[in-house]
Amino acid sequence: MTPISRRGFVGLGASVAAGVALGAGTRTAAQAATTATGTIKDVKHVVILMQENRSFDHYFGRLKGVRGFDDRSGITLSGNYSVFNQPNLLSRQYPWKLSATPPASGKDGETLAQCNGDLPHSWSSQHSAWNKGRMDNWVLGVGNVRSLGYLDRSDIPFHYALADNYTICDAYFCSTLSATGPNRTYLWSGKVDSSSNDGGDESGLTWQTYAEALQAAGVSWKVYQNASDNYGDNACAYFTNFTNAKAGDPLYDRGMSSVPRVTGSTPDDIAAAIRADVQAGTLPQVSWVVANQAFSEHPYAPPGDGAHFVNLVYQALAADEDVFDSTVMFLNYDENDGYFDHVPPPSPPSGTAGEFLNGVPYGFGFRVPMIVISPWTRGGWVSSEVFEHTSVLRFLETWTAALGTPAKCPNISDWRRKVSGDLTGVFDFANPVNGPVSLPATTVIGINTCGPLPNPVPTDNALPAQEPGTRPARALPYQPGGYLDHLEFGSGGKILAWFVMTNQGAPASRAAHFSIHPNAYRDTTPWQYTVDAGGTASDYFNIGSGYGDGKYDLTMVGPNRFLRRFQGDATKAGKSAEVSTRYAVEPGTGKLAIYFRMTNSGSSAVRFTITSNHYRGDGPWTYSVAAGAATEDFFNAVAYQNGWYDFTVTVDSDATWSRRFTGHLETGAASVSG
Repeated sequence: MTPISRRGFVGLGASVAAGVALGAGTRTAAQAATTATGTIKDVKHVVILMQENRSFDHYFGRLKGVRGFDDRSGITLSGNYSVFNQPNLLSRQYPWKLSATPPASGKDGETLAQCNGDLPHSWSSQHSAWNKGRMDNWVLGVGNVRSLGYLDRSDIPFHYALADNYTICDAYFCSTLSATGPNRTYLWSGKVDSSSNDGGDESGLTWQTYAEALQAAGVSWKVYQNASDNYGDNACAYFTNFTNAKAGDPLYDRGMSSVPRVTGSTPDDIAAAIRADVQAGTLPQVSWVVANQAFSEHPYAPPGDGAHFVNLVYQALAADEDVFDSTVMFLNYDENDGYFDHVPPPSPPSGTAGEFLNGVPYGFGFRVPMIVISPWTRGGWVSSEVFEHTSVLRFLETWTAALGTPAKCPNISDWRRKVSGDLTGVFDFANPVNGPVSLPATTVIGINTCGPLPNPVPTDNALPAQEPGTRPARALPYQPGGYLDHLEFGSGGKILAWFVMTNQGAPASRAAHFSIHPNAYRDTTPWQYTVDAGGTASDYFNIGSGYGDGKYDLTMVGPNRFLRRFQGDATKAGKSAEVSTRYAVEPGTGKLAIYFRMTNSGSSAVRFTITSNHYRGDGPWTYSVAAGAATEDFFNAVAYQNGWYDFTVTVDSDATWSRRFTGHLETGAASVSG
């Protein structure tokens, strides 16, 4: 979106103090417990606040306990570079701290942390940065080294405090590799179509929105906005049924009208309208909250002003304790604006119905922040379950069905329903922690304009470190596994490397997305796979004549830092060695362990060595395997490393041969971040 004039600052000079003053009608814990069911039915209100244009790494790459800059499972770029070490014309550049840049002139002393300007983020530039899944074209694809700029706790303390007190999702992706309009269309309706290919604002859409599904089901809903100053972010206005609606029609009254003017300033008006409905007992069951540009966190708007708006909404919900203690607020972001994120988004296999435009996938798009604020998500948790914008609609589907008023979204593709979750896994409905938390005070920064801006120059070029520490982690509904099964030698120099991907075990209740990335010796476009719960998939890569002539270097990735890397040369002695993995309960402890089976199909004995790269300090372990024989050993990751493992296996017969295995063993129970 292009910047518009800023307005509506009257009455916004005062800061919002830390903590929240509660209204009348407080209850005791015992009273609350008598009315609770310990299920999703205890949710009475869902508030959806979608802000603008920030990637996960851009905001939270340095936050402790999430998949950020310390990720040991990042993919490898061509030339054996880390995904964080991006090409920058003739040089390379790591993510760099925007707030380290001196203030731009005429910006009232504010640094670029609060005023950093937007970047190209159309269909073409987003797909160019993604580069068919290679993730190696951020600077050139976006057209600006500012794409690698990031913020941290010192810049956005309110956002970090929300994450520290509630639940942050570090595998939440935007829905499409495109701009604001298409991503908001996914949030409001579950799909886009070919009109979205340019990434522009949507208009004239004709399929059913989810608001209409709620209306038909008798579930109350409302959009809180100032229609004259909503930055085009109310996706109801993209649909003909809403633009044609008149006063008196629920689609107009609930979806298109403005909140009452009370102060002359958009954020105060919206928060006042929410507070009034909270105190009157008329807050709808489902609310969409739409800020204006100045408070939307779009990069032409300071994130501090966005924090102030979020805080106003938080306070408004807390004006009545009963309402606050029965409300879920989803704080998410429509797209990444062109700002870097290092995690490859899940992508559908070729030909997946409803997921391609002229042979190019709609998405998923890159990771964006998502914080779930509710009594059932307190405690600074992280969820690494795969979600995207239609997951919010899936939560509403599950919730309304539980209440006996099911509102179904007919537009979400079968593939999205398989790969992304419904967000219920981030909640602990049996153990709510009621009441608001104390949060940093917020205020209006009040910069007159954030654009145009000069192109800042990075002041550092090293991989940023995350804050130290871990956080509690929610259980995940898959158990990814995988290995290189064998090499198959054919005529004409053909050599096939056969891979196996698995999603098996008690926690595996949903499909897992995998991709295999050739790092060298052949075209480096990754191949995409979806493995059903309880399922197995296999495929092969030709590593022979014309594809490395026996040399290979491939990486397999899956959910929650799952990674396998396979390196070697099929013309050397290592061709007779292989190692596969499985998960099983360790004898004597009842704890899940990872088992390595080392096989030697050659004519001479081979010594395998397993080395721990992280999570444990003992080893290495060596195994002599006779010709034509195999041996197996296990490592009790759950018993001693909270389920995390990271091992490399090598052989003494071939220095080019190695296998790396890293990931997390799921047990169906909560864990700790890696």
